[in-house]
Amino acid sequence: MSTQINLADNKGRNAEVIFKSFTKKPFVKTVTPKGEATQTVRVLKSVAQNSYENLLKANESDEAVAQLLITADPEFDNSMTGLFVEETSKVYINSDLKPVFRIHKTEAVYLPDGTLKEERTPKETIANILAEHPIKPAGKLLPKIEVYNKFVFSKKYQLTHINGLTFDFLYEMAKDLHENDSMMMLAGGAKGNEPLVFKDGGKTYRAFLEGRVKDKSYILLIHLSNLELKGISK
Repeated sequence: MSTQINLADNKGRNAEVIFKSFTKKPFVKTVTPKGEATQTVRVLKSVAQNSYENLLKANESDEAVAQLLITADPEFDNSMTGLFVEETSKVYINSDLKPVFRIHKTEAVYLPDGTLKEERTPKETIANILAEHPIKPAGKLLPKIEVYNKFVFSKKYQLTHINGLTFDFLYEMAKDLHENDSMMMLAGGAKGNEPLVFKDGGKTYRAFLEGRVKDKSYILLIHLSNLELKGISK
């Protein structure tokens, strides 16, 4: 996946550059006994009527379901289990495993010790990475070790240039971060103090920019976090 982000540097210059996710290639390959390459496919495990929840309702206790699993195979539907699955859609169901079409979403907010603080209606989020106001540095440079010990990163994206001008733009940012062995927090919005939102209705993230250079090459990474580590006082 790759798309664009409107990014500014410490000098107030901004440019639209590409960011993309990436995954490491596995070191171990799975093959058949004949050495043929394998592939991953999605198959249907069960249907709602054969699910554990439905079996429990019909048999009233875990022990009864366990005995049923021993004496028969109620979790299998001979006509459905094992079918290849291609396109899927997400649906919400009720306690009777029936689809529902009107739902009310709530957001749970927890304290650092795990105690529930409040439940509230989720705030509507609008993507801001390609908005009128560019994503810009927020505050001073932060030592890498300080950021690593304070935040849990859930995603990362690599920034790449689209021409010679954006190469110089990104290379200079990466070089500055590399030489200072630091990371830089990024924020959006008109005041430059809002978390990053990558798609409408998506999660909000704190973002940190990391850069490395080697000769005339660079790598610039955006690390995303929505979880901050905090000590609990005793």
